[in-house]
Amino acid sequence: AVVSTQSTGAIQAEADAITAQIEGGKYEYSKIIGEVNTLIQNNDKSVIPAWRRDRIRDHISGIKAKLDKAKIESEKGLATENAAEIASLIAKNKDAPIIIEVLKTKGTSKGISEGLKTMRKKAPETAAVIFAVNDDDVFFHCLVPKKLSSGMSLRADEWLATFSGLLSAKCGGKDLYAQGSG
Repeated sequence: AVVSTQSTGAIQAEADAITAQIEGGKYEYSKIIGEVNTLIQNNDKSVIPAWRRDRIRDHISGIKAKLDKAKIESEKGLATENAAEIASLIAKNKDAPIIIEVLKTKGTSKGISEGLKTMRKKAPETAAVIFAVNDDDVFFHCLVPKKLSSGMSLRADEWLATFSGLLSAKCGGKDLYAQGSG
């Protein structure tokens, strides 16, 4: 087993630096969460008294919980923006048989899903693939009306599978609705 030689002070200093970065609001979630996870691993491998290691782990876990909560809160706003942007697309392209669009706002899977629910109601004959990018992730959803799925043999899961490999993404779904991310 690898044992960390980092001292309590060094681990605590790293935790404080991460906390300051979070409180400053200037951080990239995927990068900082990686730093937090590394810090947790270093703490668990450190040669310090167990009570001190537990105290530091609790502190770091609190930091991670704050990060996760902040991410969830920020994604709520993004989901609303995504749904609104998709509603705008529907209004502009109501009679279009197919819509393929990359959202201008940062995206979330939930936001795209909510927007496509609206599309299913307001433009039931329109097939769509909607992409959204958020930091280093890409999300995409596909909606295919029953008429196109049965009449033209256009299946949502197969449609996404044609390009998901290009995005190094995974996808899945059924004939009428599929989604992916990578």
